[in-house]
Amino acid sequence: MRSITLAAMLAVATALAATAASAAPGDTYKAKKAACQDRAKGMDFGVHLIKKNRWVKDCVAGKHPA
Repeated sequence: MRSITLAAMLAVATALAATAASAAPGDTYKAKKAACQDRAKGMDFGVHLIKKNRWVKDCVAGKHPA
C-alpha cells in the first residue's frame, strides 16, 4: 500500500513540475509586455490607441530595442 501512495505522489509531483515549466514562457511574455506598456506610457500617442497597441506588440516582438 505504501508503494502505491509513493508512486502516486511522485506522479503528481512530476505533473506539477511539468506544469510549472510550461508556465514560465507566459510569465516572461507578461513581464516583457508590461515593460513595453510602461515605455509606451511615456510616449505621446494621444488618442491613437490602435497605434499605441501596435507599438506595444512590436516592442514585445523585439522591433523596438530598449
